[in-house]
Amino acid sequence: MSAPSIYAPTELVGRAVEFGSLRDELLGPGGRMITVTGPVGVGKSRLAAALFEHVSPEFEDGGCFLDLTDVDPLRPDGVLAAMITMAEAEAGTEAATAQERVVSYLRDKHFLLVLDGCEHLMEMLPSLLAALVTACPRLSTLVVSLEPLRVYGEALFRLTPLPVPDPRRCDDLAALQQVPAVLLFVQRTRAVRPGFTLTTENREAVARLSVLTDGLPLAIELAAAQMKLSSPQNLLATLDGDLARLSGTGSDTLSRHHCMRAAVAWSLKRLRNDEQMFLGSLALFPDQFDLDAAGGVARTGAAETHRFLEQLVDRNLLQTGECLDGDLTFSMFGLTRLYVLQWLRQTGDYERVLRGHADYFLDMAETAESALAGPGQARWLHRLESWHGAVEVALRFLTSAGDGARAVSLASALRLYWLGRGKATSGKHWLKEGLGTEGLPEHLAAKGEAVLGELMLWTGEQEAAVKCLTSARGRYQELGDPRGDATCLNRLGLAAYYHGDLAEAERVLDESVVAFQALDLTREHAMAMRDLADCHRASGNLKAAKEAAEAALADFLRQQDLRNVALTRYVLADVALDLADRDEAGRLYDMSLRELDELGDLSACAIGLEKSAILLTSSHGRITESWRRAARALGTASDLRATTGCVAPQPAQLAVDGAVAEARVRLGDHAIYECWAEGAALEPEAAIAEALTPAQSPQVARLRGLTADSPLTCRELEVAGLVAGGMTNREIGRRLGIAEWTAVNHIRKIMRKLDCTSRVQVASWMTKTGTGSAVAMPKQPDPRARQSPK
Repeated sequence: MSAPSIYAPTELVGRAVEFGSLRDELLGPGGRMITVTGPVGVGKSRLAAALFEHVSPEFEDGGCFLDLTDVDPLRPDGVLAAMITMAEAEAGTEAATAQERVVSYLRDKHFLLVLDGCEHLMEMLPSLLAALVTACPRLSTLVVSLEPLRVYGEALFRLTPLPVPDPRRCDDLAALQQVPAVLLFVQRTRAVRPGFTLTTENREAVARLSVLTDGLPLAIELAAAQMKLSSPQNLLATLDGDLARLSGTGSDTLSRHHCMRAAVAWSLKRLRNDEQMFLGSLALFPDQFDLDAAGGVARTGAAETHRFLEQLVDRNLLQTGECLDGDLTFSMFGLTRLYVLQWLRQTGDYERVLRGHADYFLDMAETAESALAGPGQARWLHRLESWHGAVEVALRFLTSAGDGARAVSLASALRLYWLGRGKATSGKHWLKEGLGTEGLPEHLAAKGEAVLGELMLWTGEQEAAVKCLTSARGRYQELGDPRGDATCLNRLGLAAYYHGDLAEAERVLDESVVAFQALDLTREHAMAMRDLADCHRASGNLKAAKEAAEAALADFLRQQDLRNVALTRYVLADVALDLADRDEAGRLYDMSLRELDELGDLSACAIGLEKSAILLTSSHGRITESWRRAARALGTASDLRATTGCVAPQPAQLAVDGAVAEARVRLGDHAIYECWAEGAALEPEAAIAEALTPAQSPQVARLRGLTADSPLTCRELEVAGLVAGGMTNREIGRRLGIAEWTAVNHIRKIMRKLDCTSRVQVASWMTKTGTGSAVAMPKQPDPRARQSPK
């Protein structure tokens, strides 16, 4: 029999890979029962219709495409009644039931049955389809549904949104035009406004519109329909936060849904009350979260949390990412999140959910405060980075509710996160907000002022920092808290160092060293020793500087405090460079820069790039390319300092200024400007990779040739090659001579750059690009060998 016409008058945009994969799966040996799932508006029906038109001729007896949207779910034989229209009674089956008539018709046929609009039929459809597939050995079924059938033998095909661009990196108009979400928006806009093109003026707005729509074809088409009398910039301002504006008519989209708000509401319809409340708790996460965080904010047990998450993922209300330690991360689509937040406000549950969210992050911050100072700091820094938006939601709620005490408690506990991730400006803002409320307990006011003063020092507000630290020290003295007193004393010594008053800095820092030693505070004592060592070096006392830094390094190594280990090696490298031991300085700079890059400490990476640039010109100053590389590194460092708000102490800044001045002489104004701009435009990872690249390295030269048209750095290509070879994180670490967590961090960056969600996809990318065979497996490095930028 002939299938109904489902021809679509427009091109299927951005689905070539999915189309090919689903076609191969449907025609393959495992294609008996496939369910295409995905979030509402992602284009499941459109893909299935296009596939049916293409694939049904491959079946000897053809196929049938049935839209079951209007089938009454209360009629037990509703689905069969729809199928009966395609099945003619066979001879000798006069008394057959409806199901037997369908089976009789399909039993010996090589046939494709596509069922769309099945969400409301999940009570009867799974068992019926399972029975049909069992009774009809040559029947293949393709079901289009928001959720899976959950029957044995079912193969799931999850359709994800179209890729969207990064609005911060959309300078290349030709490349932007090819991003599927943008391509669809432009094509559909031209349908209502012929001649529309991407321009330098509207490119960022178009990119942001693509992100706002989550890359969902339905939302993109409804947004494009509004362009008849609007510009992308005005449309963006109108749509932001107003889900109801994404609506249209049947002339705007082939979807059965004509309004995104109604479509999202429809996708939530089958949730129970407890599932709705659980989803509401998760809506306060702007970005990703893990299972523990989900259970923490919802106050649900592990088993219940797992069950809820499984239901929400199955119904495509949450999307998952593969976590590199074996777990999953979850995130909510932006449009779904917007709807849920509006629903919470309407039901009056918004403040209750906000309070529970803030409670969780207060508890979490107490754990993080100690973990950030020990061996788990790398994992916690990355975890907090993924939660940054959620933490700010909690802080915004606490400050707006006038709960300054808890706001200060939360912001203060995250001190090492603000510093270790270059978020000092954000930390300052929330501490000022919290400290501005009345009635703060004295101990919280002291701690908040002390942390605020340190952050101000880091961002160059010297006078305000001294005032804040002096006030905090007075509070601690009144409270009889010698630890807080010594901490403020140490920061005041740093303030003098930042200002360039080395004599005063040495005096105060030495006093803080004695105070911490008397209190038997090993970590604080080591930090003060490291600060004093830096001050000694700046004043020319290299012997004392080396002794103090080595003592501090030994303590940090025992505590496995990776960040402070790296920062202390910076000081020892500076001492080595002053002693003309350039090889040792290079080795230490490289070790520190690698470790701080792995931690994601952008402000400390800026320091390392500056130091590496100064070493490079000192070691290879006769080579013009060395000055160009140094200028690029300094350009990246300058951009990172501007991004993080981190300023250099006066002694360090003088050294940088000297290097810039000499580079200007060696290269000329035009060339140094070009190199500086190139460095500022580089991703930090690429700049660090260049800074760590030794001169005259054949292996690096070969890998750099491979990276010319690749988004991956040399090191990332090495790691990706080992992933493609099937190695575990631990095996990769051993092969490359790096820590297992370092390997995990490299793979995380690779997956983000390639927009992959699994190691299998990384391996597939390496194979498809032909890169895998070109990346040789590196030998285990000799730990006794000294690495230096020769």
